[in-house]
Amino acid sequence: MAWVPSWGTSLLLHAVLILLLGLYFYAFGRDGSDPNAAIRAEFPTQLRDNVVSLLPSDHAGDPFVVEKKPDSPSLSLERPDPEVTLIAQPEIPQLARFAPVASSPEPTLLPANGTTGEPRRRGTGKGGAVPTQLHSEDTTAPFSGRSAETKAMLVRREGGTVRSEKAVDDGLDWIIRHQKVDGGWSLNFQGECKGDGCSLFVASADSDTAATGLALLPILGAGHIHTVKSRYQGNVRRGLDWLIERQNPAGELYLGGAENTRMYSHAIATMALCEAYGLSQDQRLLEPATRAIRFIIDAQNTQTGGWRYQPGDPGDTSVFGWQMFALRSARLSKIDVPRNVLRGCKAYLDEAAADDRRITYSYLPGRPATFPMTAEALLCRQYLGWPRDFPALVKGAAHVASDLEHSPERNIYYWYYATQLLHNMQNKDWERWNVKVRDLLVAIQMKGLGCDRGSWDPFLPQPDRWARAGGRLYVTSLSLLTLEVYYRYLPLYRTSEKDPKDDPSKAAADGAPKSGFNPVSDPK
Repeated sequence: MAWVPSWGTSLLLHAVLILLLGLYFYAFGRDGSDPNAAIRAEFPTQLRDNVVSLLPSDHAGDPFVVEKKPDSPSLSLERPDPEVTLIAQPEIPQLARFAPVASSPEPTLLPANGTTGEPRRRGTGKGGAVPTQLHSEDTTAPFSGRSAETKAMLVRREGGTVRSEKAVDDGLDWIIRHQKVDGGWSLNFQGECKGDGCSLFVASADSDTAATGLALLPILGAGHIHTVKSRYQGNVRRGLDWLIERQNPAGELYLGGAENTRMYSHAIATMALCEAYGLSQDQRLLEPATRAIRFIIDAQNTQTGGWRYQPGDPGDTSVFGWQMFALRSARLSKIDVPRNVLRGCKAYLDEAAADDRRITYSYLPGRPATFPMTAEALLCRQYLGWPRDFPALVKGAAHVASDLEHSPERNIYYWYYATQLLHNMQNKDWERWNVKVRDLLVAIQMKGLGCDRGSWDPFLPQPDRWARAGGRLYVTSLSLLTLEVYYRYLPLYRTSEKDPKDDPSKAAADGAPKSGFNPVSDPK
């Protein structure tokens, strides 16, 4: 290398030295430790693992969005769930179909000029009779909100979230795990518990009939039926069989228990039978459901129009409400409900009103008004035909919403009825209440790996108003039904302004009512 200049030799030696140093630090690190640890620490974990793909993901609504945004509507169930869950809400004009005008020869009512005036009669003179009919959605598909695709759209449009639906799934899992071997359920379910978590508290209002109805209703509400293959098909079938096998010849489903649970229990179980029939159209259920409804009809007090603990009792608003909702489930399932029964319902509500304007309602006629009874009674009024803009309904619903906004009491019975009432109103009160009750129920649901996972503790984080009477199964069932409000029944009033059927001018031209309710009930 004598011919190589001295500076060239120096450059070559320095290059070799730098290369050796680089190899040394790569192989051993500055402190001689394994370099792989330092290298791995530099890479974000999401670049090494597809974390999202390892989690169950909700793809509800993907095919139905009408506006493209950078945020995907498929949200991991484990991710934070802020307002992004409400993006790209689909329009569902085909859902804005409601019960047609009654086909009977009895006259129907048309709104007068203005939304709050006296209604005018169609097809009669001034003295024509005023019929009353239980409001129902389009009877061609009254439970279609529970089908997979429609359910996904309604959850997004009506205010549900991925987390609220996850809470429903977890709650149903708890109910299924506590089904008895014979197919029924019990309010005192401890014999079915596996592992720790569920308390040994004994509910005072023991009734297996009520418990089985309460268990089936949210399962049916989520769209699970006994005639279509699903996770809970067998569980629903066994529960329905349990009810049918124990129905007595008069149609009653009550088996005994606390004396004041008789008509409660029968109504709740009847709702389950009627909705299972309406969902499945299984003819095997028609006769038991019809007999159960007939028992309710025969038990109505002929003087007051009410129901209470025993058949023929004068009535209280709480028991009355459950009977009315059983009648509505029958009507949605195309099981006949006589008009005179519904006239009796209207008469009872008039008597239970605690003020002359029928804004607030009491537990027993003549007593002071209470907020839970007002919510339940006004929901009954909606089903009996009061339009959404009827003054007494507007003021009553606002009265309930104002109390809910500030009430510190935990009362799932009240929340269940108030949520349905305000959801039907679809105003700012509903928007505020929905966020509050939805997120609260999700937050206080039992988590973890214990036997109680997916349920709602009746005493924690604070005791529910009816914790001692109904216990964990009761509180869990009503919590689930409250979270299913978005799709369990189709919207009561028309909301799509783009649907030609909702155009007031076209409705008037066709001789159809301008409002979105079934106008065969006198709003007075």
